[in-house]
Amino acid sequence: MNSSRLARIARLIVWVASLVWLGVAAFVRPPPVVALVGLAGVWIGMRWASPRRPWIAACALAVSTSMVVLRPHVDDAGLGRLFADQTYHHQALRALNHAAAHGADVSEVLETIRHVRAGDAQGWYAAWTALGERNAARARATHDPVSRGEALLRAHTYFLRSEFFLPPDDPKRPASFDRNRKAFYDGLDTLGVAYERITVPFGAHHLNAVFYPAPVLAHAPLIVFCGGSDTTVEELYFYLVAAARTRGYAVLTFEGPGQGAVLREQGLPMTPDWEKPTSAVLDAYLAAHPRPAKIVLIGLSLGGYLAARAAAFEERVDGVVSYDVFYDGAAVARRSVPAIAYTLRSAGLEWLVDDVAPIKARFDPAAASGLVVAGWMLGTSRPLEMADALSTFTLAHVADRIHQDVLVFAGTEDQFIPVEQVEQYTKALTHARSVTAKVYDRASGGAEHSQMGASTLWQADFFDWVEERFER
Repeated sequence: MNSSRLARIARLIVWVASLVWLGVAAFVRPPPVVALVGLAGVWIGMRWASPRRPWIAACALAVSTSMVVLRPHVDDAGLGRLFADQTYHHQALRALNHAAAHGADVSEVLETIRHVRAGDAQGWYAAWTALGERNAARARATHDPVSRGEALLRAHTYFLRSEFFLPPDDPKRPASFDRNRKAFYDGLDTLGVAYERITVPFGAHHLNAVFYPAPVLAHAPLIVFCGGSDTTVEELYFYLVAAARTRGYAVLTFEGPGQGAVLREQGLPMTPDWEKPTSAVLDAYLAAHPRPAKIVLIGLSLGGYLAARAAAFEERVDGVVSYDVFYDGAAVARRSVPAIAYTLRSAGLEWLVDDVAPIKARFDPAAASGLVVAGWMLGTSRPLEMADALSTFTLAHVADRIHQDVLVFAGTEDQFIPVEQVEQYTKALTHARSVTAKVYDRASGGAEHSQMGASTLWQADFFDWVEERFER
């Protein structure tokens, strides 16, 4: 074979190898510097390919290919979010939050949200319901009581998540809610977790409470725990009860007006005067149980306001925790209601706000969620009436009545509550016995609203605070 033919064959081989390299480079999308070096190697390989210099071509191609295939994947950083949309991200993270208490499992949650698009409330419902059903079926097929009980707790979480974005009048809601509650209590029973369900008289209505006694006789304070705008009394178990029981604490959880079954089954809307349901719950509990040496009241999310408001009037509370801070509802409302809406109201055009809000909700999951959750909870239907009602949830006029030990949590990237409210609230606590504030940034993992996804972080600070203030 003559030298010219060998040169053509060598050049053809290099061309084919170069095209393969370019295809690999296009697939893995190398950084600019790596791409330039690789292209230089291709050029050298093609320029110098010949039967006399095959090693030059081979080395050039080897170097350029290794830059792409074997290089450190400097552009392959992990993702810090479950959805780009904050509302859907937060609700998915809310499910993962419960993994620490065996109320969720990571991989199946990630697989479930892979099939959901933000803004698709019905698709969200279907995906989470299917996951709940798989776990319920797994529980029925499992003999080990611990595995069976934990599968039921996961089913509870997934059934509860499924209905979050549904309209209040969606016919699927009642059955879904019943399924999540049944799975929860069946799970506790299977696991042997002791609890007592308490029906609390409240005027013509009743509230719901669940008492979890300490695993062993203890003299630690009783923890009383309430939720916020969209929590249920059952879900509170995963936020704090499971962790508290492992540390020997008794916990009394409850849901009041505007929450859980009280809202769904009795239609009782939220009230800013939270001392009334709190006092009713304590009365019902103490009627059947000895009075504990100390009582620590903690509220989740909007419950950060509710617990603080109750402590301002309820003398039986010794310590109060806002998890997270919620000082001024008007400032919270202004985050979601544009200023022009109030301008239109002043001009007698509030009807225009009413017409535009549902249109915006079709393209903005946060707006859609706000209309569903806030309107239902507060018992209002017009957007600005929701903002007006939320504005009545303020501690500005009662914070100086709080005389207990106070603990305040906050996240620097809370999408609902401005972090400045920590300073506003703590400055207003002029008669508190002590004030402690814990603010978490992104690096800590606790920057989200209610430190979602960082249970062990805030719980460590909470239990240390309880021990320091009430057990030493």
